[in-house]
Amino acid sequence: DIFTPRYAREGNPYFGNDCAILESGADKASILVVTTDPAPPAVALQCGFPDLYFQGWLLSTANLSDIAAAGAAPVGLVTSLILPADLRVVDLERLLDGIDDCCRSCATAVYGGNIRDGKSMVLSATAIGKCAGRPPLSRRGARLGDRICVIGDLGLFWAGTLAARRGLNVPEALRAELFRNLLTPMPKVAVGRHLRERGLLTACLDNSDGLYASVLTLARNNGLGVRLNLDDVDMPEAVRFVSQALDVSPVRLALGWGDWQLLVTVAPSLVNELRTVARADGTHAHVIGEMVSGEDVMLEYHH
Repeated sequence: DIFTPRYAREGNPYFGNDCAILESGADKASILVVTTDPAPPAVALQCGFPDLYFQGWLLSTANLSDIAAAGAAPVGLVTSLILPADLRVVDLERLLDGIDDCCRSCATAVYGGNIRDGKSMVLSATAIGKCAGRPPLSRRGARLGDRICVIGDLGLFWAGTLAARRGLNVPEALRAELFRNLLTPMPKVAVGRHLRERGLLTACLDNSDGLYASVLTLARNNGLGVRLNLDDVDMPEAVRFVSQALDVSPVRLALGWGDWQLLVTVAPSLVNELRTVARADGTHAHVIGEMVSGEDVMLEYHH
């Protein structure tokens, strides 16, 4: 009610998406996407992993995940770092290492920004991406009968968080997988860009607000209902381990935030191609439901 009349410019189909869209050039062949986000508090620091590296990594992930949702190639980040005067140099360097390493993993870098002292640490960044050939992805465009897919891990963040907080004795073979998304969640930049370039998706958004909240957003933005069924979804082994150890349904672990996935819709005939692209980029595509008529969001799970 407040922001739409002020900022939803006429003919802008992207208002309300993960990124702002800036068209450049008379032929609109070059499209910039821009997003800005603060760093949420890194849960890792509260779970026995006090290294500021993980806070820095999360700052980059929070911004680059929006770039991924647009299917853009990242151009770079600028950061705003407000830091307490008594911060140790070694901790500042670890913070910067986390920011830079996450950027490097997505083939981009920090190109400047702001730094000053303050009473407490306040971190934010702006990420810039670029689309060529096809337009950016949008959270609007899903059609009746489209399959709803999650690209990325399911449930690892909360499985790792609970395992750390409860002091579970985790087998060594599962530790890297279990704590991956708690410590260094990977923004899905490469797979988002490749899916946009292939024109496979009808809608796309990142699930920084949580999988369930993102499904609601998908339904509302497309004027359709959603039917989810997680019976046949293959959960990671580490999630199954924590689920059994703590007697918590793996579905509960999967519906929250923290795994930094992409939530997408695709025509049924293109699901296999979607899975192939995801595997080539080192991740997985899970079919979790379909777009249906009406406005209800329904979850079916029988295990």
